[in-house]
Amino acid sequence: MVSVIVGLALLSGCQTHGVGTFWQTHSIDYSDIRAAEEQFAQFAELAAAAPESEALEAMDGLFDLLKEDPVAYYIYTDWMGGAFYNMLSPCRSVPLYSKAVERMVADGVLSESEYEPFLQRREWMQYNRKGDVATVPGASLKGRRTLVLVLDLGCPSCREALEKLAAEPAWAQTARVAVGCGYGSAPDVPGWEYVYPENASSVFDIHMTPVYFVVAADGTVESGYTLAL
Repeated sequence: MVSVIVGLALLSGCQTHGVGTFWQTHSIDYSDIRAAEEQFAQFAELAAAAPESEALEAMDGLFDLLKEDPVAYYIYTDWMGGAFYNMLSPCRSVPLYSKAVERMVADGVLSESEYEPFLQRREWMQYNRKGDVATVPGASLKGRRTLVLVLDLGCPSCREALEKLAAEPAWAQTARVAVGCGYGSAPDVPGWEYVYPENASSVFDIHMTPVYFVVAADGTVESGYTLAL
């Protein structure tokens, strides 16, 4: 789950300088947890805005420091989910989150059961990125521009998302497909085609719903995941 401090700090947008030397001039000190979160948020902004090779090198530098303090390792790897994975973060990044997970697996600080959820989130991030061929189990999307809404069948606000998007004029000429995940009553909102694939959880993170993305007529993702509410 995104921490409050990291989440709020990142909403200001990403900066563009200094990531390569950040951990040469800042220390890993969590005696003041709020200040530490704010410092990490600054690093995340810089890393997300920097050239990828520079950002990945800086991530390695951070993990090298964290390995010396297992408590810090647990704290900072949790914050990385808020910075580089969560949909609310403007610094969401497949390369940076993948690098973080690679180090979590390799460093030997976390047990397999502890890093397994990070592996699953990294897997989810590989699907339906902008420009990719869309992956929507149970639906055939080629030949039409399609709005795909992913919802949790047990989530009341997901029904609200169905109604909200169906009523928006911007989607009036766009096919609409709702992908139901989890358990609960099937919705009944007009204007949607519904699919309930058994393997939806292998592609979609139900905890991030409701989210939508747009698929072009050629079957490629036109715009990536967007929060529906």
